[in-house]
Amino acid sequence: MKKRSVIAALGVLAVLALAGCGTPKDKQKEEVTKAPVESATEVPDDTTPTKAVEITAPVQDETTQEISFTGKEETEEFQDGDAVYFRSAMYYPVFEGKYAENMNRFVTSLVEEFRETLPEAKESAQFDYEESKMNEYGVQMFPEAEELTVSCVWSKEQIMVLKAEYYSNTGGAHPNVFYKTYVVDVTDGYKETFESMIRPYGVTTDEVVSFATARIQAEHGEELFPTDDENQLENWVYLFTQMEQWYFNENGLVLFANPYDIAAYAYGMIECEISYEELEQGLKK
Repeated sequence: MKKRSVIAALGVLAVLALAGCGTPKDKQKEEVTKAPVESATEVPDDTTPTKAVEITAPVQDETTQEISFTGKEETEEFQDGDAVYFRSAMYYPVFEGKYAENMNRFVTSLVEEFRETLPEAKESAQFDYEESKMNEYGVQMFPEAEELTVSCVWSKEQIMVLKAEYYSNTGGAHPNVFYKTYVVDVTDGYKETFESMIRPYGVTTDEVVSFATARIQAEHGEELFPTDDENQLENWVYLFTQMEQWYFNENGLVLFANPYDIAAYAYGMIECEISYEELEQGLKK
């Protein structure tokens, strides 16, 4: 049966900030210029095989206290008679106030990127549905579903942390979920790089990766996929710093592995938190 997972093709967000950290002058930024989206009001019913949706408010501080938002949602479903075989949903914040244009432009880029994947997902679900009707063992669980939830999770000074959760149910043994995070400067709507955010602490990416690798191994060693490559875990952790799998919160820096990155699905997201004190002490050299 034809299968696909939108999750594997996507990237998206959760923004973070360093406490007491100024904005580096040489930061690398990425501009987003797509048009705003319209919202719908249909809410998935209780039969939808999807997760609970929560769009949280960020902790506001100084610059970011001038920004507010309301949650919006867009849902759509396709059916054959009374049978719904595909449903899509998008939940995201729409900002108001100072710098709202910058933040809405960034969120819109994530929504539009996800929206572009939906026609293929719908076509795949329709194929699966038609094929299942000819299966003597019966019809698989429908509807198949794709969802994107964008949340504001933390803010500090002019930095806001956004998290994008991707949910995909394609009729397999279980749905798939993965996350992306982004650190966004609200004053211009550009994302920060990992290197620019740790630079004020006087540590390098290699030092953080080495420290995080050792901590993950110590705390989750029995959960990790077995491997003969002693550098494989460290290579994965480095990828987390480059692929929007890191953020800052009130406690410090967090790096995370999505399900299947370094361990089985049952272990879920594996996180490694590094405190501000450890960063300020050069990772306790």
